[in-house]
Amino acid sequence: MEPRDLNGPKQVVVVGGGPGLCDRLRASGAEITLVDTPARYEQALVRTAKRTVLTEYDDPSLLPALRAMHAEAPFTAVLSLTEQGLLPAARIAEALGVPGVPPAVVERTRDKAAMRTWLRDKGFSAVASAAVQHADDIREFAAEHGYPVIVKPRHGQGSEHVACFRRAEDVVLPPAGGDTYVAEPFLSGAEYSVEAFSRAGEHQVVAITGKFTHDEDPANPFVEVGHVVPAQIDSAAETTIKGYVAEFLDVMGITDGVSHTELRLTPTGPEVIETHTRVGGDSIATLVRQATGHDLLDMTVQWALDRTTPAPATTAVPGAAAVRFFTPPPGRVTAVTGVQRWQGLPGVLKLHLPLKSGDTVQPVRSSGTRSGYVLAAAPTAAQAIGICRDVTDGVRIDITPPARTA
Repeated sequence: MEPRDLNGPKQVVVVGGGPGLCDRLRASGAEITLVDTPARYEQALVRTAKRTVLTEYDDPSLLPALRAMHAEAPFTAVLSLTEQGLLPAARIAEALGVPGVPPAVVERTRDKAAMRTWLRDKGFSAVASAAVQHADDIREFAAEHGYPVIVKPRHGQGSEHVACFRRAEDVVLPPAGGDTYVAEPFLSGAEYSVEAFSRAGEHQVVAITGKFTHDEDPANPFVEVGHVVPAQIDSAAETTIKGYVAEFLDVMGITDGVSHTELRLTPTGPEVIETHTRVGGDSIATLVRQATGHDLLDMTVQWALDRTTPAPATTAVPGAAAVRFFTPPPGRVTAVTGVQRWQGLPGVLKLHLPLKSGDTVQPVRSSGTRSGYVLAAAPTAAQAIGICRDVTDGVRIDITPPARTA
């Protein structure tokens, strides 16, 4: 057998793909073993990989195959930044003896009921939570903890099937799906997400992101329609949030890598909503890079490969960035005008609106049902938000409403 080349390229397993992650790994000189499912993989990423394994994540033959590869050329890291790939990646890393976030930690970040139980048992948070299967279960929970009550999928993402009930007579169980539901008290206060990076238990809050939600739609008010970095908060609130998240990550056992934690700043202080061991969606990583100069994906790759952090950005950055999503009313599109007019507006980094005449717009019920977005950078958060508002107001989407049913 030929001796292993210990000075050769670093070997990395990427579960679930992701162009940004794969491109940075290639730029760092690493060789990629791409693991993804036949239904989800991106054909374009296959060309970036040394090898590609297409199978279901729970395929019993996957680990033996990776062990054989690991014995021949050891893997340095197992990475994933996709929601479906996080837990499989953690399990692969543990089975191969590769450093990573333990599967038990990832499991309690993906399971909202398990997270609440863990936080209560550790004395960190007293927010109640209960699994619910029927409308009566929700009413019983509210009778003990009060209205309003939030009901959401136990493993959900993208604000899909999240409901808020303010009175007993309004309670219904959300649509049936492949997941169970949990009930929690509604937490009042402004909502933020915290983008952090941890190294051997040391936590760096890279950015606090302000959120805008679909408040004008009473049926789906929790769908996020915009974000801004940095959040428009005072220094006292910033200090409070940073300290809270550092303690939260300690309690959860998240010691390494990127994290995206959503919380509300309630009248009694911050309370976590959920957390993820990945970058935030909705172009948040791009906002962070534009506003702060820190690239969360670069940080992920360098820490995984070398346990180092990229040098701080030396180029000047605008100072703030925002994204706003187009949320036209449901119906049939008859015309879209103004896109070219606003694409060249100073500060507009990207304007993505694939709607065309004849398309059907669905109601905005989750992140996946928004129609497009504009991403902008500016010296201040208010200016970045203003640019996004100018574009979303300036682009005209003509809609014929759906016919009413009797």
